[in-house]
Amino acid sequence: MDGQTARLQEKLERLLREAAEVSVALDRADGTIQGVPHYSVIEQRAHELGRQLSRRIQERHMGEIVAFQVSKACCPRCGRRCEVTRSKRPVTSVDGTIALQELEGRCPFCRKSFFPAAGDVGL
Repeated sequence: MDGQTARLQEKLERLLREAAEVSVALDRADGTIQGVPHYSVIEQRAHELGRQLSRRIQERHMGEIVAFQVSKACCPRCGRRCEVTRSKRPVTSVDGTIALQELEGRCPFCRKSFFPAAGDVGL
């Protein structure tokens, strides 16, 4: 593991510890957990925090993938090169709904929208 990777790993560990501390404090402050809870309640809250993190990571990864793509793609109907823009749409993942970024083309000749395949835009 190089220096950059080790620093990132340490930062992630620190942020995860901090997120756990804040989550427990928030559960107590808003009354979600009172007194001595059953362990299943603690486990459920931990899983919810994990699902929140998963959704953020998915959104971030897809945002980065879309950000580095070309700005034109061929219309699947007529083959002309068309402008491609980024758009967001809700997608349900195993961890809940996320705002997925994707590329959307609009052909002015066919007057149709299309979603270029990964190979068509350099993925």
